[in-house]
Amino acid sequence: MKCGFQRLFCSAGVTAKLKPEITLDESISQALDAGQYKPRKHEGRLTTGGCVTVPGPIVTAIVKSCKDHPVKALLAEGRKLDNFVRSRKPPMEPDELRRRINEVRHRVGEEFRGKVAVEEMSEEQITYINKVVEAQSKKRAKQQIYAWKPVDYDAFKGLQYLLGRSAAEYAVLTRIFEEIKKRDPGFKPRSLIDFGAGVGTGTWAASNLWKEHIFEYVSIDASADMNDLAELILRGGDVNKPMTLRNVFYRQFLPATSKSKYDLVMAAFSLFELPSARNRLDIVGNLWDKCDGYLVLVEHGSYAGFSLIEEARRFLLKKVEDGEGEELHVFSPCPHEQSCPRVTLDDGTPCNFEMTYNQLPLGGTAGEAAKCVYSYVVFKKGPPSAEQSRFPRLVRPTLVRSKHAVCRMCTDAGKLQEVIFTASKHGKNLYRCAKATKWGDQLPIKIEEKS
Repeated sequence: MKCGFQRLFCSAGVTAKLKPEITLDESISQALDAGQYKPRKHEGRLTTGGCVTVPGPIVTAIVKSCKDHPVKALLAEGRKLDNFVRSRKPPMEPDELRRRINEVRHRVGEEFRGKVAVEEMSEEQITYINKVVEAQSKKRAKQQIYAWKPVDYDAFKGLQYLLGRSAAEYAVLTRIFEEIKKRDPGFKPRSLIDFGAGVGTGTWAASNLWKEHIFEYVSIDASADMNDLAELILRGGDVNKPMTLRNVFYRQFLPATSKSKYDLVMAAFSLFELPSARNRLDIVGNLWDKCDGYLVLVEHGSYAGFSLIEEARRFLLKKVEDGEGEELHVFSPCPHEQSCPRVTLDDGTPCNFEMTYNQLPLGGTAGEAAKCVYSYVVFKKGPPSAEQSRFPRLVRPTLVRSKHAVCRMCTDAGKLQEVIFTASKHGKNLYRCAKATKWGDQLPIKIEEKS
């Protein structure tokens, strides 16, 4: 019996009609034959770091920042906020909201018309029934239609966010930045701008990898309290101590007219806070105009989060296609600039990836391992270089079975493809590489489709 993923691909005409010829990348095959490294450490492995832990000095600063509050209660509130943030949906557009409200009103009206004889009613009775229908419609609309509201991050809610979400966000950003550093070792950013910086997890992750190179950090968050908290953490939890990083600037608004360019531009877990699609795309366009290297966009791994990432991806690729912006390409995770096959399939499944991290060691317990899922896209200025790998990316966990491994991948042809690897059919090197490749890694293979 075929698994659900395989049935899905066959129904989309991906694997059923094609017999691809799959070979291991020649340079990697030669390196494996020469014993330069083992298959489990092939160049496509990007998730070898295991659990990511927030650095000790940051943890110490967090403890000091929360010293005036009961930590256990704050942790519990932080978990509640984390659950709320993960379940958020973007605000509904005005036209869609009106349509949904009218649908509810129509259903309620139909129910009342089935219960009463309007023809036999007086004008006063009809007026009364209309008021009842309207009141019932409003009540149901509140129950059935998602009501988006911006989150007001005051000083206390900032602490909740710090304890509930900072470890997961730091781990996700570390994973993304490590991939950039591994695949583009020549990239040494001199400047960073972080939109929706929150408590500063983007600054923590970037400085952990490129501290000796970055000379300017610009953190933008609409909440002044969040900016103050982020600065307090970089001061070790003591306002009288000097900053641990140089040239860190905090702003509440993204400059619309500034001509400054930044090597590393990011917006992580912040698009949900914007009130409309137009506002989101304006921000994404503005961030791209300020980018002189990489633009990193990250959201929760729910379908709603994936939808916002895909919206931004389509927007920037369309701008370039229309000749309205500088040339770019998708650096990660997609190995192509075509339409996302997940969206084409329209099965309600997001393109997301899993991250394992250690929670903050607070409240008298050691930091326990936890998992989160995220969706992201990384754009890079200019066309892809000849040295840049565009191998298929695993978009689901590898299924390792007896004498075979099943890999579900997104390929450079813009397709989702499932391949069952065996040593007898594909060779020992490729089979061992496939077994070692994890969800989110690249598999260094070439696929030639044949009928």
